[in-house]
Amino acid sequence: MSNQKLSFFTIFFIVCITIQAQITFEPGYYVTNQKQKVTGLVRNADWSNNPTHFEFKTDASAKSQTINLSSAQEFGINGQSKYVRARVDIDRSTEDIATMSPSRDPDFNEEILFLKVLVEGNASLYKYKDGQLIRYFFKTENSDINQLIYKKYVFSSRKTAENKTFQQQLYNGVNCLDQSVKQISDLNYSSRQLVAYFVAENTCSNAAFTNYEANRMKADFNLYLRAGINFSSLSVSNVMAVYRDSDFGNSVDPRFGIEAEVILPFNKGKWSLFTEPYYESYSGEAFREGNSGPLSNYENRVDYESIGLPFGIRYYAFLNEHLAAYLNLGVQWHFDFDNEIVYARASGSEIPISIKAGQTLFFGLGVSLNKRYALEARYNTSRDLTSTSGNVYSEFQVLSLTLAYKLF
Repeated sequence: MSNQKLSFFTIFFIVCITIQAQITFEPGYYVTNQKQKVTGLVRNADWSNNPTHFEFKTDASAKSQTINLSSAQEFGINGQSKYVRARVDIDRSTEDIATMSPSRDPDFNEEILFLKVLVEGNASLYKYKDGQLIRYFFKTENSDINQLIYKKYVFSSRKTAENKTFQQQLYNGVNCLDQSVKQISDLNYSSRQLVAYFVAENTCSNAAFTNYEANRMKADFNLYLRAGINFSSLSVSNVMAVYRDSDFGNSVDPRFGIEAEVILPFNKGKWSLFTEPYYESYSGEAFREGNSGPLSNYENRVDYESIGLPFGIRYYAFLNEHLAAYLNLGVQWHFDFDNEIVYARASGSEIPISIKAGQTLFFGLGVSLNKRYALEARYNTSRDLTSTSGNVYSEFQVLSLTLAYKLF
């Protein structure tokens, strides 16, 4: 297994470098400080946090350049997203109870930021995200960009309360539908509800508007059948009786399961979470010469079956329209059948050792074709099948190769 491990990690390292080098540029533009619109290609990182810069190329063969916040009034990727530079007052108060402010009032500081445009029209909605911090801003025909105020604060006995001034701001300044205070008081400080509100308001005013969130990717669910083979080996050592040490050797055994995957709705669907309950087995025998004649010889055996339950995260690198490479890693639990490692002497006596495995980690790399088929190699860290036996230590190693077919 050592050569297999070395080969696997070598390939894993090469694929990691290849994926990191992958850059996707898409048609877009930016506006200079002189209000000149420059068209070309923008690297689409589908930013989770609001960027402070972006990469731009005048054409596919040109060298990319980094455009900073100070050099662009706005930029966008055609038909997908748009960011505008704005000088705004922003409240960065934390929602961590340990450091939460006791003041109800927002603690504003002036900053220059790229704001993501969610809805653009007579009433426009913007978003700023920096880690756990999320703030929304708005603009109307009669006002500049201002933050929609929402703040959690702490008062006596570590109880928390909410400042929902944003509801009053919308009631006063963005209320074509003439909604009542009670109706607006049901509005939450979230992208989904605020976008719906601004779409309804712009529709009410009969003005042209753009909802950039309409084209935003939604979470997707995939279900795969997986089947393959395990390249396994098992060695057992006994610290109290080294003459019982056994190498059960290598084995090639079937493996099959079903995988559920959720594609996360950001970064152009490159990240996903998955779980894959699967069945695996291993059988082996080992001869060990005893220390007191032929009848003391050991003819040891093991028949092992388990259900694996991994949970992992996966990253896709889309190489072209049809082909993608991916990496994944995670942790898995093993639910073992009622199996034993048996030390059997030629004299007929047997010493059974119950199998009980703990958690292990795994690393995998694969390729996906047409988002329908996949081929993956996965390495599992060493598994101790005798974790409940104080004097016996085992090392079960598995390298698997699987094929997957997407059901839906």
